[in-house]
Order: sequence, then structure tokens, then C-alpha cells
Amino acid sequence: MSSSKIQLRLPEDMREAATRQAALSGVSMNLFVATAVAARLGGQAEAERYFSARATRTTPARAKALLERIGTRGQIRDDDRLDVPEN
Repeated sequence: MSSSKIQLRLPEDMREAATRQAALSGVSMNLFVATAVAARLGGQAEAERYFSARATRTTPARAKALLERIGTRGQIRDDDRLDVPEN
């Protein structure tokens, strides 16, 4: 496996937190970041695999019928709106 260098810009507080976590784990910042990226990629690949497998078990029409059956009838609650700022 070959490796390459990248330049990474992080907010200062995030960099400090990552540096602390790497030190607590006893690993270099490079290994800490590489492990975090690998975990994210692995999690995303697993989610894609899971949802692709689930998608083969239904049809768009069945999925729409399910959503219509379990959907909330009536007005959208204020705390479910995305366009209303939180207090």
C-alpha cells in the first residue's frame, strides 16, 4: 500500500481535541487521522451495503405505500419544521 501526503485545514479547537485524543491513545496525529478516515469510510461502505440489500426486498410503490400509511396526517408540528429557528 502506498501513501500520499495531504494538507489538512482544521479549526483550531478541533485540531487541539484531535491532538489530545491522539496523545491519550498513544498514537501519532497522522495515525489518529488515518484511523478516523478509515473508520468513516468503513461505516459508510457498510451503510451502503445494508441499504442496497434492503432496497432489493421492495419496490418504490411498496415503499411509498408504507410511507403514506405511517405518515402523520394534519399539520406539521413547529418542532418538525426546518425553516423555524430553534429557541
